Amino acid sequence: MALCPTPSTVELAERFLALVDPDGLVLVGVVRHRRSLQILREPNACLEDLLGRRVPDCWSAVGILAPGQIFRIGDLQARRVSVAHVLRRHGPRATAINWGDSVELLKGGTGRVADLLDRMLGLDTPPPTLPPMTFLAHLWIDRILAAVLGRSLGSTGPSALEVSALRPEPVADWAELRRRCSAGLLDLPGISPATAEWLDEGSLHRLAEAALPDQVEIVADLRQLLSPDTLGYMGLEPATGGPE
Repeated sequence: MALCPTPSTVELAERFLALVDPDGLVLVGVVRHRRSLQILREPNACLEDLLGRRVPDCWSAVGILAPGQIFRIGDLQARRVSVAHVLRRHGPRATAINWGDSVELLKGGTGRVADLLDRMLGLDTPPPTLPPMTFLAHLWIDRILAAVLGRSLGSTGPSALEVSALRPEPVADWAELRRRCSAGLLDLPGISPATAEWLDEGSLHRLAEAALPDQVEIVADLRQLLSPDTLGYMGLEPATGGPE
């Protein structure tokens, strides 16, 4: 006997809005039986709790439900909304937003939640949009800023030699970068080796990039904090009024 058909992704997203918990995030799974669909609900504190999670093969769809606040064009204040992100194992993704006075349906989508849904089902995510060495350059300057801010007041440095030691080893591609991270050879903020193993190249890039401060802000701080010699080694010009 055939299993009960799974509703469309849009239908699931609309249906799941009624299950949103105003107090936090909820993971939802859909299991098909012969005569009915079983909806499983699992409260979670935050998205980070879902990193490394692989849902059972019997789940035909997975969803992340959450309350939130969103600014709409023309609004002076953020609106409280309920959001349901849904992905079928063999089908498209959809998002439903309950604005209170209306429900907005969005198809497709990319980003952190989309990556989580893909990886929980064991699906590939969109590839990285930056070369790996561009990301490692961002990681390098973040390490340098952390080293500067971690020094005691009045101390000098770091020197060009110390800055050089903080530079990540070069990699040929994102696959190598992910392998190094999953083997514990490359530390990325907020990403353990086990999480790196669970992620694919695209989701690793987006999660790691989101954990780093803006590059422009990092460089502006370094120009104020590093010596001209160290800045010169890095290929940066001192800011006006920077250290002599």
